[in-house]
Amino acid sequence: MIADMTSSVAGDPGRRTADLVVDADGHVCEPPDLWENGLPAHLSERGLRVRWNEETGFDVCTIEGSVVTERGLAGLGNAGEGFDDFGRGRHYEDLNPAGFDPHERVKVLDAEGIDVSVMYPGLGLKLGGIQDPELAVWSCRIYNDWIAEWCAAAPERLKGTGALPMQDPVAAAAETRRIAELGLVGSFVRPNAYLGVPFHDFVYTPVWEALEETGLPLGLHITGSSDMPGAARGVGPWMAPGTHHALIPVVDQMITLSNLTYGGVLERHPGLKVAVLESGGGWIAHWMDRLNEFEESYAWTAAPMSLTAEEYFKRQCWISFDPGERTPGALGAIAGGDRFVWASDFPHNDAKYPGVVDELRARNDHLPEAERIGLYGLNASALYGLDL
Repeated sequence: MIADMTSSVAGDPGRRTADLVVDADGHVCEPPDLWENGLPAHLSERGLRVRWNEETGFDVCTIEGSVVTERGLAGLGNAGEGFDDFGRGRHYEDLNPAGFDPHERVKVLDAEGIDVSVMYPGLGLKLGGIQDPELAVWSCRIYNDWIAEWCAAAPERLKGTGALPMQDPVAAAAETRRIAELGLVGSFVRPNAYLGVPFHDFVYTPVWEALEETGLPLGLHITGSSDMPGAARGVGPWMAPGTHHALIPVVDQMITLSNLTYGGVLERHPGLKVAVLESGGGWIAHWMDRLNEFEESYAWTAAPMSLTAEEYFKRQCWISFDPGERTPGALGAIAGGDRFVWASDFPHNDAKYPGVVDELRARNDHLPEAERIGLYGLNASALYGLDL
């Protein structure tokens, strides 16, 4: 059982450590025809689909007839590979098998020294950009059924999170309760305004109530794409090449976390758990200082708040650090070390592989014991309600 497991150090399964290691944000690669085969006939032509473009040598991903990814999908599953001529000539189906096959994924967990990995989507991150609420609801249900079955191949090692169709908040609330029944341990949304409606709007109240009721966390997971309102659409065209994915996710997360705070969502829903994912963690202390400071002069325009932004975060939020970040130790006393988790991002292209846990340990083994074991696994266990 998980409670009796110890973690192997990457590259040397014979060396063991008592630290529980939980990857708070890994990824899967869904079958490219998952939605085409699963959607009802009247929706299937507009669902998410992948097609090979012989002229360009790239896969093309479309939804509702619009291209959402035209330069290939290699980044979803080429961890550990080079970036020469990135993605050209590379078919999605030929990416790392540990993204597609749960049994292959467990082999990677064993080799890297990871006890449990919590799974987020690959292609499924595009579902937030769907405009038709009915299509969104069906698409999320199809993904959620699939990820539940995928994780059931190794239920003690692989934990799934479910997609919420926020295009229809009432349906999203119902789906929240359904994914809890499926055994998924969290939910995910994009930190962007669905159909142009930001998360501090009261229309989402049924979703927050369902998440409180089930105890599932709300995972704010970025893509950096311009298919939804956000930084990529607003400022992306003016950004220098190479800066896009480094900065846009942070901006989207800052705005959305601020909206949940100043917009009164965390005040009205104290049982709502929020995970800020795949945008680094070092900025969170600065965010606290900024919002704490400006509350003094702008409280008159914000929603009623009985706590400071910092206090809301420490009460009900968590943030994910990349394995190579240097800041968890420096920020623990300021931002709350019990709120820090780490994520591999495997098998995406920016994942450190092989050696992700080695990198995590190289940066953080010097931390005080409580902070170290929290970051490595216990905090994620609390976030996702895992019985570890």
